[in-house]
Amino acid sequence: MHLPWEILTSSGYSALFRLQDSTQNDNSYSPTCPADMPLTCSNHTAIEDTCCFEHPGGILLQTQFWDYVPPRGGQYPQWNDDLEKHLGPNESFTNHGLWPDNCDATYEQFCDRSSMIDDVHNLLNSEDFNSGSLQVSGKDLLRKMEKYWKSNTGDDEALWIHEFNKHGTCIKTIKPKCYERWNDKPTKSDVSYSKRGVYDYFRIAMSLFEKKDTFQALKDYGIEPSVDRTYSRDEISKALSEFHGKHVLFKCDRNRALNEVWYYNLLRGSLLGEEFEAIDAVRAFSNCPETGVHFYPKGFNPHKGAPPDKDKNSIIGTVHIGGRPGFIIRNGRWMTVGTPATFRLIPAPFGNYYLRSRSGFCGPEEQSGKLVCNKGASTAPQFEYDAKKGVLGYSGQSDWHASEMPHGRQQTLVYLGKSSSPADIDLKLKFVPKHR
Repeated sequence: MHLPWEILTSSGYSALFRLQDSTQNDNSYSPTCPADMPLTCSNHTAIEDTCCFEHPGGILLQTQFWDYVPPRGGQYPQWNDDLEKHLGPNESFTNHGLWPDNCDATYEQFCDRSSMIDDVHNLLNSEDFNSGSLQVSGKDLLRKMEKYWKSNTGDDEALWIHEFNKHGTCIKTIKPKCYERWNDKPTKSDVSYSKRGVYDYFRIAMSLFEKKDTFQALKDYGIEPSVDRTYSRDEISKALSEFHGKHVLFKCDRNRALNEVWYYNLLRGSLLGEEFEAIDAVRAFSNCPETGVHFYPKGFNPHKGAPPDKDKNSIIGTVHIGGRPGFIIRNGRWMTVGTPATFRLIPAPFGNYYLRSRSGFCGPEEQSGKLVCNKGASTAPQFEYDAKKGVLGYSGQSDWHASEMPHGRQQTLVYLGKSSSPADIDLKLKFVPKHR
């Protein structure tokens, strides 16, 4: 599925090849890509050059948080250093991440286990990224991240690691083979190129964040943090759309308060070129109410006591087949007789959920999409959960399928996504909480 041409702007090119040389890039890694390379999600034929064309994650989202609830609950009548340490600057949203969504609004996650990281501080403090012709040193980049890329758990580095492992490993144009291709003197190892990819992911994520000053965009339209004043969904939408040039997705928390903003972009060429083009949000519209949207100041807690949205307790329940008989058993297969397995839906640290049975954590296999429940905690994928509908989704899609309905003691395999075969059965997985 491709985005319509109407949302794209066209431009001509006079040269066969173009040097994507941004001031943010050190010249030894300036990608040279064909000048007629289309924007992501607009190609009509397959493009094999994965160093010059981002696929399948052709929609690049720059996402931001507005975390306002103070640590340890309570109220903070005055802004102070402790609040800024946990919530970021008083008049700034904070970075959530840079995400490569697919052109149909689904997404991949945790794409390359061999490229995953468990440390950011040591990498950015290393000599590799604090000498030479880098536009921003690793230490300066780290200082920016410590100020503007904050976790609602208090562990900022854990969020950075999560963002790279979940999303950064899915970006094809910063793979080691691309750095080797762009390097005039290819003397480095794959390990060095992998580290450079991590650095560039964080550098570009921060660069794009800095270009999207959401706080100022809202302020320009008279939308400022307030304990008492509220705003309409249309007011916020207009302010952000005027700023981005396209429709922006924003979300509210359970307090009817603005807390997240997503900017959608396409990309031309390599991510290293940073040639982003704004597009309309392609996912569902805002969950904020039409009127009465709060924009609380940082440090304000609408609930005395424990902060909202911090309940980390798992939900115990069963997984049923929506609209059809049967349920999912502990190995991830579909049965219609017997006793449903007990599952735990466990909130992940930075959004979404883990699904676990007695056999292990559940998720679709990477190649086949077959649902299995045999994964360890370190490789556990994340599900989406719509509490109102009870539907379990994965990577932006809520469709599953099977080749046949089970009979008797038969166990039927379940696969992620809609099937292309009319003989297969399309399914929804519904999580049914148990009452305690």
